[in-house]
Formats: sequence, C-alpha cells, structure tokens
Amino acid sequence: MSMSRVDLVGPEDSENPDVKEFAPLCKPDGSVTGHFGAEANFPEVMLNVYDARLALARKGDLGNRLFTKLAVAISMANECTYCVGAYSTQLSRQLGSDEAVREFQQAVRGGELDAGEREVVAFAYKLLEDPHGLSDEKFEHFRSEYGYTDKTFIELIYIVNIVSGYNRLTVSLDLQYDHEFPEQWAVDAAAPDAISF
Repeated sequence: MSMSRVDLVGPEDSENPDVKEFAPLCKPDGSVTGHFGAEANFPEVMLNVYDARLALARKGDLGNRLFTKLAVAISMANECTYCVGAYSTQLSRQLGSDEAVREFQQAVRGGELDAGEREVVAFAYKLLEDPHGLSDEKFEHFRSEYGYTDKTFIELIYIVNIVSGYNRLTVSLDLQYDHEFPEQWAVDAAAPDAISF
C-alpha cells in the first residue's frame, strides 16, 4: 500500500473479522485502498461511518446520483484531491464517462449547474462555511420548491458531515491518490480557486 502518516491496514491483515469481510462490500466505491486502509486502524468507526454513508446514498430522498454529485462538490470545496478522485470514479460509472464528470466539475466551478443542483450545492456550501447563516426562509424555500422533508434536511446535513469527515481524514493523513479517475482532473477540480459559488 502507499505511504501515509498512519499504517494502512489491508482487510486481509486485520484481526477484526468484520474488516476481513469489508473489502468485497466496498467494491462499488472503486479503488479507495488508502482511505479504508487508514480507517481500518479503528474498525468499529470505519464500519459504522461506512454504513451511515451507504444509508445516505441508498435510502435517502436525494438519491445516489445526487449524493455522489454532492460528494464531488463538497470534496472540491474542501480541496481534497483524493476524495474528488474517489467520488468522481463513482460518478463516472453513473454518468457514463470521466468526461461527463469533468463537465460536472467545471459546471460546479463556474456556478453553471441547473437551478435545482445549483441550489442544493449552494446549501451544502453554506453548511460548510457558515451554518449559522442558514435561514428559516431557505428551509421553507426547499420545502415548497423541491418537496424537502425533515428527513431530507437531516440527510443533506449528514452528507456534508460525512463527506467532509472523509476529506479531513484523507488530507490530514496525506493519502496518496489511488483512483481510476484521471488524477490531474481531480487536482484541477480541488484547486483553491476552483469554486465560484
């Protein structure tokens, strides 16, 4: 495995039987060997956070595709090249090509998303930058315009929390890029001046 600031534990090397069974479960996530190898140092947390992420992606109101788009956009805002690459690899499978993902990244950078996606990404960015700045009117707008429920808001808040947590983990541990999505495109998307929201 790649170098990191902590040991990277392969599932096959873990003493925890749940971790040994974990590798096949995360195949849909693509290559995130470094990330899960780092988290395997605390398997109880790794498994519970992953279960929460799966629940958000698969059982939430927003759907898996929007979850993944939000994960790319949040990772861009947090300047996490590793996670931009990881989530872009997943999004490429959903959209059909790396080029389609790059177009999405460029639309995020330019603030040129369709109205619904633009508003939910802006809401997520507000949660990142200034959660105290969210207004009652903003919540009511999402309820009336997009049919958001209490569950949807909790889902969106936890998407920001979990993706940002993954971002902080991978950045602080200096995990090396290990994804199928072209690394330079992920670097470009995660550049400090990449977001114009």
